[in-house]
Formats: sequence, structure tokens, C-alpha cells
Amino acid sequence: MSQFATLSAQEGTHTHAAQEEPVDSDAHVGSVMPAVDLEQLQLIELCFGEHEFGVVLDSDNNTEHDTEGECISAGANYVNASDDAEQMDFEHYNEPGETMLAAFEFDPVQFVQNKLSHGVPLDDLCRDLETYMSLLNKIILRHVNTDVHDAFVKVSGHLVGMQDDLRLVQHPVAVAVKKVEENIAKLNEMENTVTSQIAEATELELMRIFDVNFLKVLLLYDHLCVQLEALPPALLSPDDESSLRQRHFKDKPSRAVAVMASSEHLHEALQDISGLVQQLKSLKHMIPPLPQRGQEYAELDQILSSALQMVHRVLARAYLAVYEKCTLLPSDELEKSLLNIMLVYKAMDEVHEFCRMYRERILRPLLESVLSWRAATQARHSLVETINLLNTLRHRLEKDVLPFVSLLREAFGAELLPIPTVVCPIVFESLLKRMISLYDSGDPDAFQQRYVAAHEVLHLMKKNCVSDEELRALLRSPDVVLWEQRWNTDVYSAMRVNALTKRLDAAVSEFITLTSEQHAETIDGLQLREESNTESTVAKVVFRIGLFSRLRELIEWLFSPEVYIYVVTPKYLREVANVTRRVAKAIIEQSTATRTVSSLRDWLCVVMTACSDFTQLAEYLEGPFSRHICTVSQDTLTGPSCSQFLQLLVQGTCHGTVKQLHQLVQSRVVEACAVGLQNIRSVKSAYAHTRKPLPTAPSWYVTSIVEPIQRFAEELQWGLSPETWHEVIIDVVTDVLKMFRNIARDTLVTAKKTEESWGKLRRRKELTSSGGDARTGGMETTTQEGAFLSPSSPVTGTSANTRPTAETATDRDKMTLQLYLDAIALINNIEGLLESQCKGEESVRIRELPPVEAIHKLLQRAKWILGDDVREPPDIDEADE
Repeated sequence: MSQFATLSAQEGTHTHAAQEEPVDSDAHVGSVMPAVDLEQLQLIELCFGEHEFGVVLDSDNNTEHDTEGECISAGANYVNASDDAEQMDFEHYNEPGETMLAAFEFDPVQFVQNKLSHGVPLDDLCRDLETYMSLLNKIILRHVNTDVHDAFVKVSGHLVGMQDDLRLVQHPVAVAVKKVEENIAKLNEMENTVTSQIAEATELELMRIFDVNFLKVLLLYDHLCVQLEALPPALLSPDDESSLRQRHFKDKPSRAVAVMASSEHLHEALQDISGLVQQLKSLKHMIPPLPQRGQEYAELDQILSSALQMVHRVLARAYLAVYEKCTLLPSDELEKSLLNIMLVYKAMDEVHEFCRMYRERILRPLLESVLSWRAATQARHSLVETINLLNTLRHRLEKDVLPFVSLLREAFGAELLPIPTVVCPIVFESLLKRMISLYDSGDPDAFQQRYVAAHEVLHLMKKNCVSDEELRALLRSPDVVLWEQRWNTDVYSAMRVNALTKRLDAAVSEFITLTSEQHAETIDGLQLREESNTESTVAKVVFRIGLFSRLRELIEWLFSPEVYIYVVTPKYLREVANVTRRVAKAIIEQSTATRTVSSLRDWLCVVMTACSDFTQLAEYLEGPFSRHICTVSQDTLTGPSCSQFLQLLVQGTCHGTVKQLHQLVQSRVVEACAVGLQNIRSVKSAYAHTRKPLPTAPSWYVTSIVEPIQRFAEELQWGLSPETWHEVIIDVVTDVLKMFRNIARDTLVTAKKTEESWGKLRRRKELTSSGGDARTGGMETTTQEGAFLSPSSPVTGTSANTRPTAETATDRDKMTLQLYLDAIALINNIEGLLESQCKGEESVRIRELPPVEAIHKLLQRAKWILGDDVREPPDIDEADE
């Protein structure tokens, strides 16, 4: 039993005592706990002394002694000086803030090893350490509980004190809050009283203001009446508008009015009147609308309306009189008078009234004098009268109305857009209501003429717009939009397109019914006439096929002044593309259909002429046709605006069709040459098992191969540019030479296979005849025959690197030599033919073409047979391409 057992027993006794004894006060805790803790600390020091746990770090002398001496001296110190330890521990416990705590270095491994070396069992040591750890935990827990209890007691006492303080403060605060609420109620009562007094005072003030301003209005109205009465009587005559529309341009009194209206004295009087009207309007806005003064307020509106009517009547009569005189005898003085009257309108903020007066008193009488119901009814049944009526309207607007628009702009500035707001609405309203038959699309010719004549009026208005804003307002005006919608241009364009389609169908049918011989005859006749014609045709676009001439006529008809309408330009351009594609399709189909039934010369003449005409058509579309569109649209459509469309049409249709025709011609010429190329295979039958001598001349079929190329080159001499001619002829020659090389290779490969088959049969026959008794001899024969017929040495009966002679050459050597002579003759004939017919400085270099090099590589054994100083070429291989 270790010393810790006693320690545990004592700890248990003290623990039970501490649990049974209630903790009532801080004094009792302070008197009991230190003694218990001191006793426990003494027992701990006896069991685990300083010599067992380590060395004190703050002692400099401890580092100078060994471990054994430290243990002995420490044990003696703890036995003899227990009182000092008790006093030190007591000070450590009561005054923790002032103690000098010591730190120890502790090596747990060394500690355990020391205990074991002193004979302490490991189990007892573990139990002692666990008991020591539980003791420390209990002590720490007891100290924590004590501190928490002390803190709780202190806080509870503090809270109780604060609660008493709050009870003392609560009553004064409640009394203060009650007083504040009473004062707020008094303030609300006073606020309601003041608000009611202010409302009463406000109502009285508003009534006073109403009475004062109403009295001012009455006085100003009386003064305005006096001012108007002081004007000349001619300006105050109550003419109604209906009578004035019919005779204000013819009455003699209007001339006197014009004289008076142009005087400076009257201008000053009108300015004074405008000032009075402005004051009346400002007072009208200053008078408050009171419910109890509703009758007076309605009377005020009547007074203001009456004043404005009188002033409007005077200003309108003065303006109309001066306007009449200015239309008859224009002068700067009269224009200045008109400007002054308009400035009076602007000063009174009555611009809208001026616009209404201008439309109803000037424009409407003018339109009724031109577009009367009687005139519109008569023009309904006559196209000429309709166009004359529209021209008359345009002339009158240009003469009597539009010259005064500049004065309107000068007077009202940017505030007024005269064309879309004054002139346009009433003009197009009259055209919509009275000229109903104007929009009939039954007859396309009449519809187009009416459309052009009517849109001259709109064009006139567009031309008189001075800003983009005014032009946009004109085009977006409801009257213009509704008027434009009445023109059924979709039906018109469909009728024109149908007529164009019918004419094109007839032209295409006529082209298809004619044979290639008839077309070639017609083309030859046109060429002879062009050559005999001495006039210059450099700048002219000439077509030799009638279908292209008809196509150009239809395109020009579609964009002629008698048919063209600007609004259908996209549809017309799309139709131009459609008819061009239809012509291209007809040409290709006809060329394909007559490819095998017509003679090569006539067929080439037609097809190459079509290529030339398509090139001319492309030049026509990008040149004269583009300029014609700009002219007929009056420069509305510029070149760049439609150049992209025309480029797509030219590149996609014209040039694309030319390429297709070139490919068709190329295939037809190659097919014609293929007839002669098939004779190459006759070389094999000519030299197989015939024992003919080595060939020295080309075969007879070379001329039949060159003849189609010669015809083709002759047809290409006219109608194509040198660059195009060179490109097409090179393609044809390349294809022909490729076919020659392929057929020659097939012929030699077939001859090689036949020769190998005969060699196998010969060897089998020799082996059968000699029998199987001499195996070695048989092998030697086979070896000799294998060398004789080895694929690497095509020469039979000759050794390697020995040139064949007339006696030793095999049939395949003769075939190779004959094909070489044919190839050289073919290349020389084609080269000579093309050099004699090349245009300008262009020359066709046949020998640089890849097929020529391939032919020389294929037939290089023939050069070796003929004596060229080269090594023997390898035999032809079936895998070679």
C-alpha cells in the first residue's frame, strides 16, 4: 500500500465533510478550506517531492548538482522544515497574485525509469498517479465552485441594490410622462385651432384673389373690346368661313384690308391686342378654381373664348387679305406683313390656331378649286384627265403654297414643321376621299402612270423639307402612311412579273425548239455581219444568241420608266435574278440534251457562244444596267446600294454557269478524244505473237485524238479572253493526256499478265515432258526459266542490262516502244496545234504538264531501248498509278 492510499483516504474524509457541511458564509469557507488544503499539500509533498519531478528552473544552483545529491538534500529539507513549507503554501493560497511560482522541468520517461529503478511496481505507480490526478481535479472543481458561488452572491447583492434604486426613480419618471402627454394634447388642440383659422383665412384670400383677378379680366376684356373697335371696320366684318372660302380671293374690300393690314400702325395695334390676350391667359391660370364660384368660372371661360374668337377673326382676315395680295403681286413689304401677323400668333401662343386657319382658310379652298367633286368624278373615267388633275394640283401647290412655307419656318422656327403638320394632312386627306379610282390596279399601265403622277406630289413635299426630322415626320405622318397603303403595289408587281414570265417562257421555248445546227448557223451569220460592220462596237454589249438579247430586253422593260416603280425595286431585282437563273438553267439543259445528238463543231459553237454571252451579260449587269437603275430611280438607288446584289448575281449565276459549261465542253471534247484513245489497246493485238520488227513510226490513231482538240481550239478562238482560252484548253489537254497514260498503262499491264501466263504454261509443259526422275535438273531448268521470265527482267531470251535488238526484243518491248512513239507524236501535234492558235503572248507549255511527266516515266523503258545512256528501268508494276 503506497503513501497515496493514506492520501486518498484523507481526501475522501475531507470530501464527505465538505459535502455534509453547508456553506453559509464566505468567512466559514475561508477558515476551513485553507487548513484542509495545507494538509493535503503537505501529504503531496511527502509523496512526490521536488527530487522526484524535476529541478526548479529559477534556481541557478540546482544545475550544478547531480540528481542523487538533489534528492538527498530535498528529502532532508522536506522532513526538517515543514513549518516553512506550510507558511509558504499558505501564502501561495491566500495571495496568489503576489506569489513567485516556480516552474519545473519534468521528463515523464525519466521519472518512471527512476521509480522502477527504486523498486516501485509499475501498477502501484499508475494507481498513485491516477489518484493524484483525481485529487487535483477535485481540488480544482472545488475552487471553481467556490469562486462561482462568491461571484453569484456578489452579483445578486448588486442587482438587489439596483432594483431599489429603480423603484426610487420610477415615480418621478411616471409623473413626467403624464405631464408630457397632457402638453401634447394641448398642442394638438392648438394645432387644430390654428389649422381651421388658416383654412378660413386661405378661403377668404382665395375668394379675394378670385374677385380681384376676375375684375381684372373684365377690365382687360373691356379694354380689348375697345382696342378691337378702334381697328378699321373692314377687319371686324363677321364673314362666315363658307362664304369666305369662295370669294376671299375675289372681293374688292379684301384689297383695302390688305393695305390696312400692311400698315405699321395696324401692326402696333395688333401687338397691343396680343399683349392683352397674353394677360388674359395668364390671369386665367392665376384664378383658383373655387367650387362656390363655379358660375363665375364658367363666365370667365366664355369671356376668354369670346376674346380669342374676336382676335382670331381679326388676325385671319388681316392675314388672308395680305396673303391674297402677296400671291398676286409678291413684294418684300407684304411678306414682312405676313411675318408680323404670324409673330403675333406666336406671341399669343396660338400656333395651333394659325395652322388650323391656314389649312381651312387657304389650303382647303385651293384644294376644292382644283380637286372638286365634279373634277374628281370626271377624272374617274379618264386616265388623261386624272394625270392632268394631279399635275394641276402639283403646280398649284408649287406656285401658291410652298413659296410661303419658308415664312412659316422663319416665324415659328423649330416649334413648327410646316410640311407634315400644315400642308400634308389636308392634301392627302383630299386625295383619299375624292380620288377613289386613283388606286385601282386592274390595268397595270394606267396604275403605273397614276402612281407616278400622284407620287410627284409627295416628292414635291419631300423636296421642300429642310431637315431630316421634318422628312421623317412627313413619311411617318398618319395621312401619308394611310395613303401609301391604298396603293396595292403587290398586285401590280405580280402582274408585271407574270407578263415577264410569259415572255421569257416564249423565248426559252423558241430557243429549245431550235437544233444546234440552226443555232450555229445563226451565230455564224451574226459573226459575219459583225466582221463586215465597220462601225466601232467596243462599248456595246452584243449577244449572239437570241435568248440573251431577249433577256436583256425584258430586264430593260421591267426597269423602264413606263413600268418601273421605286417601291417594288426589291421584287424587280429578285425577278431579274430569277429570269437570269432560268436562262442559265435552259442553256445548261439544252447543252446537256444535245451533247450526244449534235455534231461536235455545231455543239461547241453554241456552247462557247453561250459562255461568251454570259460573260457579256455579267458586264452588262455590272455596268449599263447598274447605271440605268440609278437613272430610273432618280439617283435614289446609288451604285453601292445594289452593287452587292449584282455581284452575287454575276458571281453565282453568270460566272457559275460559265464554269459549268466549260466543264461540259471539257467532258464532251474528252469523250470525242476517247474514241481515238481506245485504239491504243490495238497496239497489244498488233504485236502479240506476230514477230514484227521494232516500230519506227507512230500509230494511225494519233490523228483521231488530235482532231477534236483542233476543233475545240478553233471554236475557242473567238468569244473568250486569252486567259480563259488558255485555262480551258489546258484542262482539256490534261484530261486527254491522263486518259492516254491510263490506257497505255492498262495495255502494258495486260500484256505483262498474258506473258506471265504463257510462261507458266510453258514451264508446266516442260516439267511434264521431262518427268520427275531428275529432280536437280528439273530445278535448274525451272531456275533458268524463272530467270528468263522473272518480273524484274521483262526481256525473254536476253541477259540483264542487255539492250534488246530487232532480233531479241520481246513483244512487250515492241508495244512499249510503239506507245512511246505514239505519245511523242501526240504531244508534238497538240503542242504545234496550240502554238499556232495561241492568242497574243499566251503560249501553252504542254511538256510542263504533270500528265506528260507521268507518260515519260511510264514509257522510260522505250528510251532505254532506243539507246539513251541510262540504267535499265524497272518493269512496270500493276500497283503503279
